Amino acid sequence: MKQFTSILICILLFSCDSENTDETTNDENNIENIGMGLIINEFLASNDNCCPDPSGDYDDWVELYNDSQDPIDIGGMYFTDTIGDDDPYQIPETDPSITTVQPNSYILIWCDDDQEQGPLHVSNKLSKGGESIVLLSKENQSVIDSLTFSEQTTDVSMGRDPNNVSQWIFFENPTPGSQNN
Repeated sequence: MKQFTSILICILLFSCDSENTDETTNDENNIENIGMGLIINEFLASNDNCCPDPSGDYDDWVELYNDSQDPIDIGGMYFTDTIGDDDPYQIPETDPSITTVQPNSYILIWCDDDQEQGPLHVSNKLSKGGESIVLLSKENQSVIDSLTFSEQTTDVSMGRDPNNVSQWIFFENPTPGSQNN
């Protein structure tokens, strides 16, 4: 009887362990399938002849990428080029059809101080000499993504390396609104 009880206890222990392992594996797989959300993907801090905005102006721009499975409306979020800015620019919430980034898609923020051109034109201009790009939540409490960059070259963008998104590289052929290459 003692031997039977020992075998039964071992079977129960091993079956509990394998159930826990399966749950952990499922949780880890779910985490791997969840994207970071909204990220700064590419920017151009000195645009002379590269990529015009819809009005034909060659303005600085920041490209955001939504790597989640849900649309994200940037209307109401804050944008600044200064870490710790006490008065960041709030992206208007007036037109979600323009300010919503679809899943696995891109959106351009034009850094030109021409807000009359639409809700994606912010009051901040980027400095070719280097500075920061900061996207803040609608509550202006948390940083969604940020980047501090050094001196840039005219008409050469900087973006995430498509082979290693944690690395930033230069692109002589900028790719605003599409995958970096």
